[in-house]
Amino acid sequence: MINNPFILIGDIPAPYFCDRIQETARLVKGIHGGENICLVSERRMGKSRLVKHCSRLPEMADNYYFFYVDLLHTSSLRDFAFAFGRCVFDALQNKGEKFTRQFLATVQSMTVTMSVDPLSMMPQFGLSLNPNAQIEYTFESIFRYLEQADKPCVICFDEFQQINKYPEKNVEALLRSYIQHMTNAHFIFSGSERHMLEEMFNASAHPFYNSASYMGLEAIPEDKYVEFVCYWFEQYNKHIDAGLVRLIYQIAEGNTYAMQRISHELFDLVGLNETADRQTLTQAVNNIVEEETPRYARLLSHVPERQQNLLFAIAKEGRVQKIMSGPFLRKYRLLSSSAVQNAIKHLLELDLVTLDDKKQYSVDDIFLRIYLNKISEN
Repeated sequence: MINNPFILIGDIPAPYFCDRIQETARLVKGIHGGENICLVSERRMGKSRLVKHCSRLPEMADNYYFFYVDLLHTSSLRDFAFAFGRCVFDALQNKGEKFTRQFLATVQSMTVTMSVDPLSMMPQFGLSLNPNAQIEYTFESIFRYLEQADKPCVICFDEFQQINKYPEKNVEALLRSYIQHMTNAHFIFSGSERHMLEEMFNASAHPFYNSASYMGLEAIPEDKYVEFVCYWFEQYNKHIDAGLVRLIYQIAEGNTYAMQRISHELFDLVGLNETADRQTLTQAVNNIVEEETPRYARLLSHVPERQQNLLFAIAKEGRVQKIMSGPFLRKYRLLSSSAVQNAIKHLLELDLVTLDDKKQYSVDDIFLRIYLNKISEN
């Protein structure tokens, strides 16, 4: 067995993957049925984990090539093209030189780069997009390469709504013009900004209208997590009460990543034949916040004071709608509604604050919220 069953990094073997039985079956059925799927949930609810879990199932791995393209940190069509091309190239490196040569012969705007690892002194190979590359041609050539694959491809574009934030115009129409002609590929368009994705796929004015089946991903039910966490503690001769797991779920607000992270840290703190308690849970959460503190401090150092004041206020509230109302401004001594309007725009752009379907603002990183509340009390 592995040292800690609550895996945080890398692939998660099936036995250590919590629940998602119905969602897995739905995704697999959709792919087998030739559907494109729009997969939507809040951040850190496990969308990418679910897709990767499905890709490793024997019935999927044997019959499809999977490509997972993370678009969260892309800011232009060029970034998208490079992320897409690099994803395909990286997957091909395990298949041998013949496949990479075919890729580079087809996608001629990309070239291989070589460097030397300073520690191992071994050569490292990467990919670059030519500075003068015609981006539309790059997309066309990547899709053409995948169309010729010897078995169907499943391509997941994660945080797909990001394309509407690019400076280029008509990005949706450009991508749709390629995707609609693909006969050897199925697409998963996943993202966390529900309202934006629903408009992209449900509004008739948009190029992707009616081009994908909608699939929402909600929090894993509390009882499922209680069963999962208790089971794995017992498997390692450690113990945890169901009530304490429910408290973890409450702290994490059902967020998959936060549940996994707290369970992982708590598991490390509990010795063989010992039982987890509230004091150990508090220590586990404090350890995580302390570990993240340097990163959070760096983030805050780049946030102007007025934006920080609003960030602290939202963190204190947990979830709040009327951030420009008189009572909210007075409660947190914020300057004016116009100042708040400007500040929230930047906080949303920095991804420090999110806006949900109920028009509620929140700091969705649970540990950042705890950190902010701690330093505001000092």
